[in-house]
Amino acid sequence: MPFRVKYYVYWTDTDAAGIAHFTSFLRLIEHAEEDFYRENGILHYHSIAPPRRELFITYTAPLRRGDVAIVELWLDEARTRAIRYRFRVINETTGKNAAEGYLVFTCVNNENGELRAIPCPEELINAWKRTLDSTSTQ
Repeated sequence: MPFRVKYYVYWTDTDAAGIAHFTSFLRLIEHAEEDFYRENGILHYHSIAPPRRELFITYTAPLRRGDVAIVELWLDEARTRAIRYRFRVINETTGKNAAEGYLVFTCVNNENGELRAIPCPEELINAWKRTLDSTSTQ
């Protein structure tokens, strides 16, 4: 099953009209990713901040100040040196899907400021695999 977490939309996430700025969605997604690592006991991996290679988001409904947003994450593809996960942001307050898409990050070693792609650790891949449900149609 997808990893699910809830967040409030704060006024600092919104513009003057009280609607969440498009960049606020990425912060929600990355907060969820960090919470995912914490829940799976691999927060240390996140501390090296794996570089993002690709991001795609389709916005379908607004989030407003005071809304409750549910963020779902699940594995899309585990490559040797990269992970692609899908996400969905649901506005629990209105019951509407607010956004969906995917994010790709690369597993790297950072020695002396030099980033070099490395095989993704098994514990990371296994944690992401647990977000899948063989009966799911996602």
